[in-house]
Amino acid sequence: MSAPVSVPASKDMASQDTAGAREFRAGDGTARQRAATWWRKNRLWIAVGAALAAVTVGGLAASLLGGQSADPLSITNPAPSGGQAAASVLREQGVQVTATDSLDATRRALAAGGPGGSTVLVYDPLSLLEPAQAARLAASAKDAAAAVVALAPGPLTVKNLGPDIASAGTAAATDSSTGVAAGPGCANRDAAAAARIDVRGVDGIGAAGSPSLLLYRGAATCFAPAGGTAGFMAVNRAGDVTVLGSPGVISNERLASQGNAALTFRLLGSRPHLIWYTASLRDVPAASHAPTLAELTPRWIFPASAWLLLVALIGMLWRGRRHGPLVTEPLPVIVKASETVTGRARLYQDAKAQDTAVETLQRATLTRLAQRLRLGTGAAPSAVVDAAAAHTGRPREDLEALLITDIPLNDKQMLAMAAQMAALEEEVAPR
Repeated sequence: MSAPVSVPASKDMASQDTAGAREFRAGDGTARQRAATWWRKNRLWIAVGAALAAVTVGGLAASLLGGQSADPLSITNPAPSGGQAAASVLREQGVQVTATDSLDATRRALAAGGPGGSTVLVYDPLSLLEPAQAARLAASAKDAAAAVVALAPGPLTVKNLGPDIASAGTAAATDSSTGVAAGPGCANRDAAAAARIDVRGVDGIGAAGSPSLLLYRGAATCFAPAGGTAGFMAVNRAGDVTVLGSPGVISNERLASQGNAALTFRLLGSRPHLIWYTASLRDVPAASHAPTLAELTPRWIFPASAWLLLVALIGMLWRGRRHGPLVTEPLPVIVKASETVTGRARLYQDAKAQDTAVETLQRATLTRLAQRLRLGTGAAPSAVVDAAAAHTGRPREDLEALLITDIPLNDKQMLAMAAQMAALEEEVAPR
């Protein structure tokens, strides 16, 4: 026999230590080590999130601190549809530019205007101004000896700003396909200095095509399309009200095109003060009280309702059922037996109750057979079947099935059984 091999104790302890070192234990390491491990795993996503947050906060801060706006033709909007370029150039030339967003603020600015007079730029893209408000603005500008420049005003606004200026519709697409209007075609010095203007639409200011380009007629009608009598610019007799049918002329995108800059700066920079008025929801008058149901109801609803009611009444009288006088009949009413039988048969037919109808026929046939065979009305069905079988010589089983047990499945079988019962009665007591 070979002697057992003994393993040194030191090797056993080393193997146990190695196994213990390879065993995973949750929560190993200090808090600092766990934090370092978590940071190595998530630092990329943390950096991306921090960058996005910084960009968002920076953009918001720049917008708020810089006072930038996204509104069309705003003096703080640097986008192509804004008006910051024109306002900045005018300020560099010494013109005081004040932005207002309500009629009341504009009238206060007019009343507080300094020496040299003011110019009011009126832009109402949503057509919020009512005719009465346009008339008040014109009166305030006249009292302050201010000039008015209106951008694409509506027909009623034009009529109240300058009575001798009228709207003449919109320009066709072919009229502005090149983006350059014809020569001034009028004696106005500002139009003559511009010579030619770019009237193309700008994205963000109405539509980018001709539907946003309006035409006018006035004491001086300028920049008329080829073959037309109305132009993109019109001036009243006094020369203090000017309407411009293309708002994009003063936009950042079109200001440097053709003679737009010359026309813009001559119209808006002729006086030391410029009030840049953009109509807003503040110009919508607030209701003094909540509207009632009668105020919200259209005026035509009451006449229409009365007319419909009258038509309905006439239709009821015309097509309504007319009841005649009551017919008296002595009681009790006598009904023929045949009518009762027919009525019950129709009820059974409508209910498809073949079994009930056949049971009624079987009981009636058994009763009549018992009477004809002199068994009495109280005889049992089996006794009647026995007597009928003896009298006719038919098999008892057939008569029992016919008079007691058989139930038809359809109308055809029921009619056949009724005919067989009638034939049996004829055979028992021939008439």
